[in-house]
Amino acid sequence: MSLVRPVTESVRPSRALWVPFPFGRPLGPPNRPEIQLDVLRRTLALVDQASGPVLVDYPDDGDDVPDEDQAWSCPVTFPTPVPEGESGALTAQLQQEAQLLRPWFDEGLHSRGRTTVGTSGKGVDAIDEMLEILARFAVNVDMAVPDGYAHPMPQLLRYITDDVRDFYYEAATSKPGAVFPSPNDLLEWFFLETVAGEVFYQVREKLLASDMLVLMAKGLDDELIDVRLSLLAGTTAEAADGILRHPGVGRDLLQKSAEVFQAAQPNRLSWTIVPISMRDRRGEHISGSR
Repeated sequence: MSLVRPVTESVRPSRALWVPFPFGRPLGPPNRPEIQLDVLRRTLALVDQASGPVLVDYPDDGDDVPDEDQAWSCPVTFPTPVPEGESGALTAQLQQEAQLLRPWFDEGLHSRGRTTVGTSGKGVDAIDEMLEILARFAVNVDMAVPDGYAHPMPQLLRYITDDVRDFYYEAATSKPGAVFPSPNDLLEWFFLETVAGEVFYQVREKLLASDMLVLMAKGLDDELIDVRLSLLAGTTAEAADGILRHPGVGRDLLQKSAEVFQAAQPNRLSWTIVPISMRDRRGEHISGSR
């Protein structure tokens, strides 16, 4: 299935179906199983084409166009967050958010009959524990792993952030009859309006600081570090002095980061915590909370 027609035309796969849906929804609008099944059937039917490459357009009938007279909103209103430095206080704020969202998550679980929470190896009943792990890492770079998780730190952060984000998304989209949000609506709500989103930024900041320190120690210049870490040009030069004076990371995290670079593993953890489209928008959350 293709979401970007020019790319598919350039790549020329043997069989492809172009779909007129936004990123994150290749099968069509939410809660429209008849459209989703039709997309799957049309895709699988391409195997009957005698030769390729074949690029077929799915009918664009505007089914996923949002109603301009309605706007999506989260089904709960969070209290105004109070900036806290201690991990215990931050954990309490996160768990309060989760408590407010849990009834809506349960509503969605009941109606859908499934959830994507569980990537970390634990289910929704462990969300409070996952939030505590994130808070401890964000504030103190705590690398401790509670019992029951199969992944070590800091790799565990990748799976926990997946579960936490899925929990928030599933809760926020479970109000019956409400307008379903666009993928961008959900991103902006989570990263700019929730305490959890702010903590994700803090977690990424610590992981990125560790990566930068390791590459600086290897003698790489600022421009090359930007390239290695997929950062905007000038990011390392701007952040370097502050990181060197106040790194905020511990020996354990630096050692883990060094091991990854030594093994030439290309996929940095700091890439996965915050989507690229939201990485430079943290200031909106900070200024909006003042």
